[in-house]
Amino acid sequence: MTREKTAKYIETPVKTLFKKFAASKDVTLVYGEPIELGLKKVIPVAKVKYAFGGGGDGQGGEGGGGAFSIKPLGVYEILPERVSFIGTTDKKKVTVAAIVTAGIVLSLALAKRKKR
Repeated sequence: MTREKTAKYIETPVKTLFKKFAASKDVTLVYGEPIELGLKKVIPVAKVKYAFGGGGDGQGGEGGGGAFSIKPLGVYEILPERVSFIGTTDKKKVTVAAIVTAGIVLSLALAKRKKR
């Protein structure tokens, strides 16, 4: 009696990473999750670079590595009457944007807490 080898697909961490980034259409990698309060929306923007490499022996042994680089670029501020981009190069504007964003996040957290 002979045993037949059956190929079994194994979802490994390296394969999972390759699939995620190769097929990713998720813009939150570059544009973070929008923060909303009332009629104002703030969307963080960053430049994202990533690289992965890996290999295996076909018998289940594999290895790999990778790197991420994320550089904040600024935020889009969306109001009913205008949309503006506030870049990170202007420290005064960035400070204001950070305070506004922190205020929005805090307000949302307090609003959610009051609903409970």
